[in-house]
Amino acid sequence: MRHSLTPFSHLVTAATPLEPNERPNLTQVPGRLTFIDQSVLHIRENYVTDTGKIDYTYQWQTDDHRLIHRWDNAHGVDLPTSPHHQHVGSEQNIQPSEPMTLEKILSHIASRINTSFADRPRLISD
Repeated sequence: MRHSLTPFSHLVTAATPLEPNERPNLTQVPGRLTFIDQSVLHIRENYVTDTGKIDYTYQWQTDDHRLIHRWDNAHGVDLPTSPHHQHVGSEQNIQPSEPMTLEKILSHIASRINTSFADRPRLISD
């Protein structure tokens, strides 16, 4: 439930604290990361204590709010990986997905962001 941004700190210019919010039978982890290309990742993880289920949505979008990629398991879809799925480039382009974690998402984003931005100063630390 605790996330380390250290392996990705060269890509992140701003971050809200990924602090768990404890509720009865549920722990929520919300957050937002801004990357060196100004794209943004919105994070929502819900850990259901009774069942051990993890509901998640990770939405990566441009700085002008256009969807790049979203991974979620918030609802069932007509795919063999349901409820795990991804929206690639648009809400309508729904594709299968393995169960995701923040670390997998950040690895994917790191592979897609142009590394020429790496020379910019880092603004966060873990």
